[in-house]
Amino acid sequence: MSAAVFHNARILTMDSRRPRAAALLVRDGAVVSCDPAAAPADAASYDCGGALLLPAFIDAHCHVLAAAAALRSVDCTPRPASSISDIQSQLRQAAAAAREGAWIRAFGYDETRLAERRHPTCRDLDEAVPHLPVRLLHRSGHAVVLNTRAMLLAGIAIDTEEPPGGCIERFHDSGEPTGLLLEMNDVVDRAVPPLPYAELADAVGDVSRRFIANGVTAVVDATHTNGAAEWETFARLQDGGSLPLGVTLMEALAHAGEMPDAPRGRLRRGHVKIMLSEVGGGLAPDEAALRRAVLEMHRAGRGVAIHAVEERAVGAAIDAIEAAVGETGAQECGHRIEHAGLLPRGASERLARLGVRVVTQPAFVYEQGDRYLEQVPRDKHARLYPSGDLLHAGVCVAASSDAPVSTVGVPLALRAAMDRRTETGAVLGAGQAVSFEQAAAMWTRAAARAAGYTDRGTIAPGMSADFVLMDDRDGDLRLLETYVRGERVYAAD
Repeated sequence: MSAAVFHNARILTMDSRRPRAAALLVRDGAVVSCDPAAAPADAASYDCGGALLLPAFIDAHCHVLAAAAALRSVDCTPRPASSISDIQSQLRQAAAAAREGAWIRAFGYDETRLAERRHPTCRDLDEAVPHLPVRLLHRSGHAVVLNTRAMLLAGIAIDTEEPPGGCIERFHDSGEPTGLLLEMNDVVDRAVPPLPYAELADAVGDVSRRFIANGVTAVVDATHTNGAAEWETFARLQDGGSLPLGVTLMEALAHAGEMPDAPRGRLRRGHVKIMLSEVGGGLAPDEAALRRAVLEMHRAGRGVAIHAVEERAVGAAIDAIEAAVGETGAQECGHRIEHAGLLPRGASERLARLGVRVVTQPAFVYEQGDRYLEQVPRDKHARLYPSGDLLHAGVCVAASSDAPVSTVGVPLALRAAMDRRTETGAVLGAGQAVSFEQAAAMWTRAAARAAGYTDRGTIAPGMSADFVLMDDRDGDLRLLETYVRGERVYAAD
């Protein structure tokens, strides 16, 4: 397509200079103008049927390879597996079809949604599959349960020391590991053979199609182990056609500087990822080590993306960025905090002053809100994923799925940001609800800013013509079509 006019649309440009338009002129994959005075003679004409047209979405924090692996894993999410007995049944079926010696990969259990209201143990998994190694990932991605065979292969035994930031749960009577490991995926991953490349490429293709069907045309992969090897894998997937998305690849702190600075096709280097977690009553890494790491990256002009969920971790992340800025001056590095699940009091104003972006997951309110209502003290509910307070303070708030952690699509995530309803219909932090335009901006303009994109996120002359059409006229939100560089790449049935 050389030129095309998209008309009869309600266009939200997400550009503050011209927020709305009724028609869009695209030429050679880029936006030429909004509300063109006249269509060029060579332009094709597309009637949008009165649909809502807005920039294509950017998922500012996800895990592409993990999402692909989850598609090829045994589904133990709450819908098919509401009890440990269901999990055992799912595992038995998978084992019956597996080849000798193969690992059984399973994903998605949530102990709060199981009838037994507890984590499975190695004994539960052994009862279902004693002869093959089993790895069962928690819905959050931060916990894993192994059966006895898998623990043996991973080197987890009664005398195994916990790595920094990790935790091995043990049976009280014997001290033996229960199979539940917290923040120890790196240890387990070294024992689990990777998917064959052909299978991985096929699964990444499926994941890409799911993103596009939700209007997402660019993603930020926030995996904390990314380095040169992952860059080459993503480049190979891109070159082979399995990964048609724009991808910004975060770089692990331990691998900082390994990836090339120059983009390769649609692949770009992003922020330096730092994992910060509360384990065993402390922070890992501790505050001093965190400050050193942030200062080093800040001096090098690299933005950091700090994984911080709990209140203490979020506070420590803000302190570390504030210290780096104070020591070196207000250099703009675009630092980010990932998740910020429970915000300390007064944090919104500090984040705004420092120019720190917050990358949140609106779908968590829907998918995990009932768990938060049950487990988090009532006086803290209004500070859980508080998009409203952050936006009011002037913080750049970007949205993401954290896929494969979240399984819902962008339309439902937009709704969750707007009504703060959980899966059972309860409301979590009603005061944090945002408008549709604010929610959409989190997935477009703000996500582009958080990711460092300058050619997408708004509809304005010179920007890439990536956009979506949505139907919102019956009160629901439904994705109709997705366009990349002016070409339709998805249409709903």
